[in-house]
Amino acid sequence: MEFEISKIGAAVDQLDWAIRLFLDHKAYTPAITLAGAAEEILGRVAGAGAAYGTLKKKFASDLSMPEKEVSQRLNKARNWLKHWDERADTETVCLELDKEPIQYIVRALANLATHDVSLPSEEGRRFLAWLSENGMCPDDI
Repeated sequence: MEFEISKIGAAVDQLDWAIRLFLDHKAYTPAITLAGAAEEILGRVAGAGAAYGTLKKKFASDLSMPEKEVSQRLNKARNWLKHWDERADTETVCLELDKEPIQYIVRALANLATHDVSLPSEEGRRFLAWLSENGMCPDDI
């Protein structure tokens, strides 16, 4: 069975499933992977307003760090889960798995809002409500 889907539609679907996995199942690893994929696609269409680029520049400036180093820190979990590099990879990594998905989901939601200012999906609204209920706002993350 074939279906036609746009890149944006696929990214929104990935983001919705990342939110479900995070909130409903505490399945942090696939939530990071799916939210990271959605964030990357939506970041491409958001262009200069993409959350990742904005954060990278701000942290590099505020922390006096090279953008490459900031980039590696911002995407550490996603990249470690996605890629295997025989020269540099280790079998384990220390991550705050219960917190990492939050930043990728927020970045993907921000990119979606930059691309399309309509309200986020039901899952996006549910995630934003969860942030509020847990005393967080996207600016704190």
